[in-house]
Amino acid sequence: MIMREVVTPKENFLMAIRHEKPYWVPCPLFDNSIIIIEHGLVERRNEGKDAWGVMWKTRETRSGGFPVFHPIKDPDEIDVYSTPSPEDPSLLDDAKRLISEIDRNNVVVAGDNGWGLFERAWLLVGMERLFLWSFLYPDAVKELIEKIAYVKIRLTERLIEEIGVDMIMYGDDWGMEDRLLFSPKWWRVFIKPWQKRLYRIAKDNDVLVYQHSDGKVEELIPDLIEIGVDILNIQRECNDWYEIKRKYGKRITLWGGVSARTLDHGTPEDVMREVKECIELGRDGGIILAPGHSLKYPKKNLEAMREAWLKYGWFICKKSSRRN
Repeated sequence: MIMREVVTPKENFLMAIRHEKPYWVPCPLFDNSIIIIEHGLVERRNEGKDAWGVMWKTRETRSGGFPVFHPIKDPDEIDVYSTPSPEDPSLLDDAKRLISEIDRNNVVVAGDNGWGLFERAWLLVGMERLFLWSFLYPDAVKELIEKIAYVKIRLTERLIEEIGVDMIMYGDDWGMEDRLLFSPKWWRVFIKPWQKRLYRIAKDNDVLVYQHSDGKVEELIPDLIEIGVDILNIQRECNDWYEIKRKYGKRITLWGGVSARTLDHGTPEDVMREVKECIELGRDGGIILAPGHSLKYPKKNLEAMREAWLKYGWFICKKSSRRN
């Protein structure tokens, strides 16, 4: 664990989010600045059925379960489909036990409410059906997304009210490697109205909004800023972080920067180069250093990431104030 005499990891993290010059580039993997709290609603399984009725099966142990059954086969079924209840008191039992053991002066408490509106919609009906129905039966698709949104909204409310989280983490994969999975217009019609509601609950309670998406999603950044996102976890290999920083400045913080591809298949030197590039971007705040994905990586590359962060990522504190 890395300790600091002048500011706590939480204080340093918040400085970076405010685009103030941090004492070091925050790196939750190594500085323990974040603890992630999860609700108990089962959104995915390695094997078996999740809380929404989607069946999962493990095809490759490293990446976990893959959806093999979508419960809604006809648009007429959307009206009668029953979503899981977000009101079960036991959903936050584990979170409450964990939060009671945390020193909240030192860490940012983040509530994970991933598996977003688009992902859950296609998981329920299948990707091809979702896009086909959005053209043939747009009202049915809007109803489906509204049903999903009400569950996610209530989970966000409970994480704020019962846990008192500092940040809500949303996740929804909107991109492929070189473009969006849909047109920006499609996203603005079907996803944005409810995404805005999800963000607004957090913003009204002074809670930070974090959004993850795989793929190239730069076209959506102006919309995301408009509706209140604070932190974007997007892949640097797909999105031009330098241009994003230049164009949007202090309106957005970027999270990640060390690609899963490099951590998985690159050399330690490749990893150290990416870390150094991210650190240069984050000297005046606005960068949270992290792997692009939460996967299992070769130990030597994780160690290279840590070494580069320790070597290049500390700006204000003297090295003598650092303790490994």
